[in-house]
Amino acid sequence: MKHTKENKRFYLTDSQMGVVDMAKDISNAFTPCVVMESGVDGSGPIECPVLNYPIYFFVRAEKMADGGEAAVAYETAMFHARNFLSWLKKKHDEEIDNDIKGDFARINLDGAYIDILSVGPLQNGWFAVMLQFQRDEPLNLCIDWNLYLTDEELEAQRAQFAEEEDSDSSN
Repeated sequence: MKHTKENKRFYLTDSQMGVVDMAKDISNAFTPCVVMESGVDGSGPIECPVLNYPIYFFVRAEKMADGGEAAVAYETAMFHARNFLSWLKKKHDEEIDNDIKGDFARINLDGAYIDILSVGPLQNGWFAVMLQFQRDEPLNLCIDWNLYLTDEELEAQRAQFAEEEDSDSSN
């Protein structure tokens, strides 16, 4: 899929609800197109939660109620999702020793799991296939002690507040 100013194919949204809203807003968009969530969610142990990176491949069916057209839309979306996976794997393998550049740099395939889901029908005849990469991502937690008060600083601040309250109440 080529994305140009006249032929927009890639969209970014902030959440899963944004994906549903996007289907309403891109009624004039070219089919197929790609929608990626900028928000990342996940869960797991504090040392290494599993983060999710969802990407949607949208294809529009002219007649939403036609089961045959819906099936073709899903198949076409899956075709583009597979092509993307092939491209991403090739890019990852070629750039493994370098910093991976571009919009998909945050999707590291090492140790990644993937969910594939069909989504839809959505507004305006859109059907989608979602690829959701699940990646164990160590948090490497560390504390920047400069952001916090020491015990002595905290006590001094409490004393200052107490002084200010006393002077305010005596006025």
